[in-house]
Amino acid sequence: MKGGTGGALESQQLTLASYSVTDGQEVARSVSVLPQGADTGILCSSIPTEQSSVPSAVRQAFNKDFTLVAGVMPSSPQKSGPGSHDGPAVAFALKPQSTPVGAPSADPFTVGANDRTPAFQSGTSTLWYENRDRHVMSRDLGQPGAAATDHGLSHNWGFVLAGDQPWSRMPLNDAFKDVTVNPSGTAAAAGSNFGSAIWLKDSTVPGSGDEFAAPLGFGPNSDNPGGKKLPGGDNAPQCIPKFWIDDHSLFCVGKGMSRVVFSDSLDSVQKVEQLLPDNDRDNSAVAPSPDLKSVVFLSRQGHDVAELYSLDLTPGATPKKLASIAPHSPNVTSQLRLVGWQ
Repeated sequence: MKGGTGGALESQQLTLASYSVTDGQEVARSVSVLPQGADTGILCSSIPTEQSSVPSAVRQAFNKDFTLVAGVMPSSPQKSGPGSHDGPAVAFALKPQSTPVGAPSADPFTVGANDRTPAFQSGTSTLWYENRDRHVMSRDLGQPGAAATDHGLSHNWGFVLAGDQPWSRMPLNDAFKDVTVNPSGTAAAAGSNFGSAIWLKDSTVPGSGDEFAAPLGFGPNSDNPGGKKLPGGDNAPQCIPKFWIDDHSLFCVGKGMSRVVFSDSLDSVQKVEQLLPDNDRDNSAVAPSPDLKSVVFLSRQGHDVAELYSLDLTPGATPKKLASIAPHSPNVTSQLRLVGWQ
């Protein structure tokens, strides 16, 4: 993802490349230039998001067949700079000159849209987003002109989409792009270099408002305000949860890669399995295989060249290098994202 700098409204350019997990060969590539002022959120964030953003948040930027990308149009063609991407949530067709798809009809006598956190529901053409009144909305872009569905008030500003259910209750100081929800939708996890935690769907922090959840911390630096530390959590390394392997085990990335296994009631850490030894490389961007038995990840030794590896989620497995991805142009702002495993 690349964007221009300075002056008029920026145009973001999205390059989407596919690589074979068998031999690392590039099998497809497309380049799309989005309309001026359009924003794709997590894909082109001015703040690097690879370290903590979870694979599902990046994958949900695209529809099932990668023909559309979710985003937000500017509220006015004349606006630019920080805060200008506050118009309607739409999708953009991934063509050389991209065009908006599914934009609501404009009415000059109503308050303009101010939508946030657009995301596609997995395996569908349904675009979800939050409006200016903090209501979670969805529109099926496969049905032109279809009215938006109101899914009710969000607990907080933003949400994470788990299947067809929005999750909007968060611990203090976390961001929704960093949240992964377990398969049954009963628990979520997030983390950073300052600690990791899980929390249950209906948990709250007494006296802190309905929008805040009570975190259950694990690993180093896991003393969270309003929460508690899980028994056995000291055995977990400092790592960032990326996805749930099942309802009770998390895949985490830190200096290495680990599986953290919780009790059936999620009230203690039962086991920690090291899947990749601690190392000095940056291995933060990952994507799981469809069966959740392997991952691909971007690995860097330095800042220029990213190498694509695969790893079976079995203790003692050896990473397999698939490809090297050339550095971006130094003349533009660029963010590299690992989108998913098809």
